[in-house]
Parts: sequence; structure tokens; C-alpha cells
Amino acid sequence: MKIRKLKCIITLFIISIGMLDFASAKNVFEGKPYINPPYVTAIYPNTDFVFAIPTSGERPMTWTVSGLPEGLSYNDSVGIIRGKVMESGEYIVHITAQNLKGKDSNTLTIKVGNDLALTPVMGWNSWNTFGRNINEQLILEVADAMVSSGMRDLGYNYVCIDDFWQEEKRGEDGRIKVNKEKFPNGLRHVADYLHERGLHLGVYSDASDKTCGGVCGSYGYEESDAKDMASWGVDLLKYDYCGAPSDRTTAIKRYTAMSKALKKTNRSIVFSICEWGGREPWLWAKSVGGHYWRTTGDIMDNWTRPEFNGIIDIVALNGRLAEYAGPGGWNDPDMLVVGISGRSENINYGAESYGCTNDEYRTHMSLWCMMASPLLCGNDIRNMSQKTKDILLNPEIIAINQDRLGEQGRIIHRNSQCVVWKKNLSEGIAIAICNLVDSRSTVKLDFDALGIPVRELLRDVWSHKDLKLQKILDLDIAPHGCEVFVVK
Repeated sequence: MKIRKLKCIITLFIISIGMLDFASAKNVFEGKPYINPPYVTAIYPNTDFVFAIPTSGERPMTWTVSGLPEGLSYNDSVGIIRGKVMESGEYIVHITAQNLKGKDSNTLTIKVGNDLALTPVMGWNSWNTFGRNINEQLILEVADAMVSSGMRDLGYNYVCIDDFWQEEKRGEDGRIKVNKEKFPNGLRHVADYLHERGLHLGVYSDASDKTCGGVCGSYGYEESDAKDMASWGVDLLKYDYCGAPSDRTTAIKRYTAMSKALKKTNRSIVFSICEWGGREPWLWAKSVGGHYWRTTGDIMDNWTRPEFNGIIDIVALNGRLAEYAGPGGWNDPDMLVVGISGRSENINYGAESYGCTNDEYRTHMSLWCMMASPLLCGNDIRNMSQKTKDILLNPEIIAINQDRLGEQGRIIHRNSQCVVWKKNLSEGIAIAICNLVDSRSTVKLDFDALGIPVRELLRDVWSHKDLKLQKILDLDIAPHGCEVFVVK
């Protein structure tokens, strides 16, 4: 009976016709203001707070903010809140953004206490495109691009420097050394540049003597390295596990040591546990101070290559872990490869062909948002095609990722040709249906059969349209494509 019922939910007819173009997302800097999520954020007491109010709309724009806790102030012409809050508590801040086209108001909840990362981290990481080829100029240009492209105004705010920012050996004093050829002005200069623009700095190290790239790791020097990173203004640490013992007990000890060191710094530093899932970090990472933890090996710029973690292969691993994710602690299926388009042999391990179709990249983005995953772009955001922007800068799909309820979506139906995901939101439900096969699929989506009532709203997230309220949707989905809807 169960099998028969599921077959009634979705009927598929496989046909072979051309690809459809995606609907273009609205330009971030057009129209009246709209205050985007996140609508909740967190900080430790008496630590630096930097928050650029993510706001779409035509510039110039001004912001009015009321209800800020003591210690915080804002710049009304750039919409950046800064300062320190001494007292723990939950503060409701009222924000209004106004331009020549109109205004928008919303609230921001600032939680001052023991938590960070109440919504998944968003930003950019250097590894997937640039690998060891990083330097100060690149990072500052990426920061500028994050602002000028509108990414910051959609919630992307971390700029993360991966492996190879440090020297191979420590100094005579035992301190970790920044590579002066790559970063001649040091990481403090980079952090200050980012913070002035409402962005945050992430860096990388390893729970061993050497990083994956063979430069200086942090094992045995956790406190001094954490202290130095804090003094440079670092806001996030990605902590890898190359060269470390394979057992879980040792991993827990080494990650605990760095977590404790970070908390001693009197700085709010998000802690990314990157041990690739082999020791089941979803069972212990949050308890040792992690804010997100890798559940898989390194992602490839491919739809599928099981031995090397293509997009859909990673989804199969991470998608089953929903019970372990939530505000303050997230499953991490690795960074986004949207828009890399085969231009990084760095992450493809000798694959004969790599790169994805735009439909596959859109599915990638859709499922990372449905899974409440960190959204760390890995493409060169200084040079994005319009199709890449339409995917990464879609405010509606980002809102699903950044929903304050913080629930990771779950699969509610699958067969050999398609899969249906459901993600409960603070207001409504997000539904994603993905075509797993290599040809177009005609799909009949029956909301009643799925147990999802549609009463007030049926919104197509990728076409940016409200649809006629209906119990059954007839869909035509591209090969490896994904459609996403919000229902209320």
C-alpha cells in the first residue's frame, strides 16, 4: 500500500527536448528597499560586533535603527552596525531602510550569549578556484566585489582565506608567521579593510603539524595561534585534519583544544570543523564548540563522480543528517562550486571532464539552501556571468537557507527519477523537486498527496512569481534540474 500511494504522488514522463533558460533575478540595486535576512544574529559578550544590514534597493539609501543595546552604534548612510555589547541578553532592533522609491522596515534579533552562527554562514572561500595562488590584492578585490555585486546585501559576509596564507615554518619565537610575500601588510590590514565594509575575515589551519598543503599547522600551538588570529581580527577559523591520527578520540581532543583556545581570546570566532565526516562529527562537533562541520570529502565541480564527491553524491551523504543540524550548529556538505565551470583543476583530482550545466548549478544552490548548509562560494566572484549571478544572488532561495527556524530539509519522496524535499520555515514550507535523470521530465506534483496544504500562497522561487493556488502542479524539469516553491 505504501508503495502504491507514493506512486500516486508524482507521475513522471521522460521526454527529450532542449534546455529552458532560467528567469533572471531582480538586480540587487534596483527598486525600493527590501531588508533581507538574516533576521537573527549572535555574538559573545564584550566582543567586536560588525553587521552590514543586508538590503536590496536603489542607492543612495539611508537606514534608521532603534533599540540597539548599549555599546552598539550605526552608520545611517552605509547601514553598518558596530560596537560591543557587555550584557548578555536578547535584543530586538527595529530597522527602516529608505530610498527615493520607498522604504521597508523589519526587525533584527541580536542574541548576546554563548552562541554564534544562528543561521548558516554565508560568504566566499579562496580554495576551490585559487588554491595556493592567493595574495592580499586578490582578497581585497574579492571584498570589493562582494559589495559591488550586491552579495553583501543578500547576506554574504565572510571572506575566507584557505590554505597557504602562512609560512612553512614557525618563527624562532614559536609563533605562526603570515607569508609576507603574499600578504605584505599582514592579516590585520585585511581584516580592517573587510570590517570597514561590514564583512568578516576567515582563515584556515590544521589540527596537525602541517596543513594539507604542507605549510604550518596549529597542533600543539592552539593557544598562541588563536591569540594571534584574534589579534589580527579573524572572525572564522576553518580547521582541517590532514596529517592527524584517524581515530575519533584524537580528533575530539584536538578540536576541543582549539575550541577552548578560541574562546579564551575574547573574540567571537566561528569554528569550522573540517575532518571530512569520517569520524561522524555530527555526533560530537557541536559539543566541542564547532559551529559547522564537514560531513563529506571535498566537493568536485561535477554532477556525479561517486569516488570523488560530485554534487549529487554529496547530497546523498549529507541529506540523511537533518536531525543533527540547527541554529548554532550546521552540517556542512562543503563549499559551493556554482560558476566555477571547470576552471579549477585544483578540486577535480584529474577528472577527464568537469564543470556543470547551469541547471545542475541551480540544483546545487537549491539543495544547499534546502539542507540549511553554509553557503561559501568558491568561484571568482570578481568575474561572474549573469547566469551565475541569477543563481547565487537569488534572494528568495537565500531566504530559505537563512530562515530563522534553522531546520534542515528532509526528503519526503524519492524514486529512481526524482526526489522531493520539504523544509519547514518560520512562515510556510519550502518544497524542492529534483529531476535525477539525464533527460527532461514532466512531473505532476500533488500537494495533498504529499500532506502539504496550500491555503494562502504558492510561490515559484526561481521564476519569482506567485502562482494560482492549486493542489496539483504540472512541471517540466530540465535534466538534473530542480524547482523550488514556498507554500503557506
